[in-house]
Amino acid sequence: MLRFRDKQISFIDAGHICDSLIPQDNFYRKFKEIIWPLVQDQSFEEMYTLDNGRPAIPPSLLAMATILQFYRNLSDREMERACMYDLEIKYALGLRVDQRLFDHSSLGDFRKRLLDHGKEKEVFDKILGKLVESGLVKKDEIQRIDATHIIADIAVPTVVTLVKKGIFEILKSLNKHHREILSQIQSQIDLSEYAKNKVNDSNAGKDDRQRRERRLVKVVNDALTILKYTNGITGDKILTRRVEYLRRILHENMEINRDGEARERDDRNQIPDKLISPIDPDARYGAKSKTKKFVGFKAQVSQEIGNQFITNIKAMPGNQRDGGTMVDTIMEQKEQGISPVKVIADSAYGDAAYRKTLQENNIQLVAPLRIKNDYAQGVYPKSMFHYDKEKQKLICPEGKEGVVSYFDRRKEIVTFHFSMIDCKSCASKVFCTRSQESRRCVGIGMAQEALSEAEQYNLTAQFREEMKLRPPIEGKLSELKRYHGLVRARYRGLAKLNLQCCFTAVAVNIKRWIKLILQRLQSPPLVLGAA
Repeated sequence: MLRFRDKQISFIDAGHICDSLIPQDNFYRKFKEIIWPLVQDQSFEEMYTLDNGRPAIPPSLLAMATILQFYRNLSDREMERACMYDLEIKYALGLRVDQRLFDHSSLGDFRKRLLDHGKEKEVFDKILGKLVESGLVKKDEIQRIDATHIIADIAVPTVVTLVKKGIFEILKSLNKHHREILSQIQSQIDLSEYAKNKVNDSNAGKDDRQRRERRLVKVVNDALTILKYTNGITGDKILTRRVEYLRRILHENMEINRDGEARERDDRNQIPDKLISPIDPDARYGAKSKTKKFVGFKAQVSQEIGNQFITNIKAMPGNQRDGGTMVDTIMEQKEQGISPVKVIADSAYGDAAYRKTLQENNIQLVAPLRIKNDYAQGVYPKSMFHYDKEKQKLICPEGKEGVVSYFDRRKEIVTFHFSMIDCKSCASKVFCTRSQESRRCVGIGMAQEALSEAEQYNLTAQFREEMKLRPPIEGKLSELKRYHGLVRARYRGLAKLNLQCCFTAVAVNIKRWIKLILQRLQSPPLVLGAA
């Protein structure tokens, strides 16, 4: 049952006792002054029943405690202890000196309620709305955007261990709800290999190659047996999900040879977007560069350049391109009335499709062009060809007209081929194409106009000056990771990570807000008549 925050002051309130101890320029004093009026219990009413059950801890207190938890980069147990013994925390939350607010499990329950009701961004949006209202975030301010990687809270298993983990998860469900099926499986295979203390057996990686292969064959055969017995079970959503994970693990990591024997896929036949661990099925292999690999996720962060507040943050799988959620990250801000005139980014965001979508919403993307095909470098670029969109004509630099060959509906690209006869006799052939067919082929996308405009704009001095505004976002990403724990996922699953990203961004925005307030208080007053 929802219980609203008690605003009655007593003689043992930390706010009453410690008021003279907490300086005027203290972060926790300012936190109490500006955040208390914004985070109200009414915002979380739908997460609780109003007239049934035991009175719950006021959700506004849990929300503010969660903000401070991410500000301090504390675990749930550490935050519980801070609320018991830390006077600054007690002061900021308005607790009595002798009050124990909650058990650490209450924080996990609150996060679950937020996710179940789609309110993981409730506090972030509330704070951002107030920043817009106060003029600290301008609605049309130029923004910059970038992504940073986040390490998943899992260990990367071998294929044998991965299959064993999948089997272990299924056996847990069978032991709880389907013991008759478990008994049938137990009569067919030895389940002692899949006990909790043996699933993560590290000795498997020290075996020689032949022994590893034998272990893999045995484990895969056991997995196929378990799948056979669980095939007809319906109505158990958790078991069904775990069975699908095991099927996926086998499909993505195993191949069946001509003799019907299972073997591990080689590097040439790897399946993209493969499941890494059933413990966190959303984690993926990713790369920030050719040498910097990681396992986990990415966080897309947009920041306005004026006062450097984070305007949005989104979590995404580690194998997704940096620009994959860029458009959504920018467009979601319209709910707050924010529509930046320009968005500055690096070359990972320079695709024509992103430019076109933002352009349709009166937003200019300022970013270097991303060169997709190294083979095409050094030849005449598309900008040297004249494209007539209405007549669907493409004229090469030598005045020859291309012929429409085909249209890719999925990618929305029209491909033009030029005549072999014209290309072979052309004096500019050596500069125009390297094709074995000795003719030029040009693909024109629906966003070609936006790309052509960007090519021209990127040659200007204004573009070079605007690109100097992009690097400061690296400092904000570093702050999120080094001081507030975003270097590693606290929780498992993309939804929970998104909640972590939102509250981390809230903590950083509040820290920046309070810093600006204190800077204004400390600035010397203007003296009239001074030179």
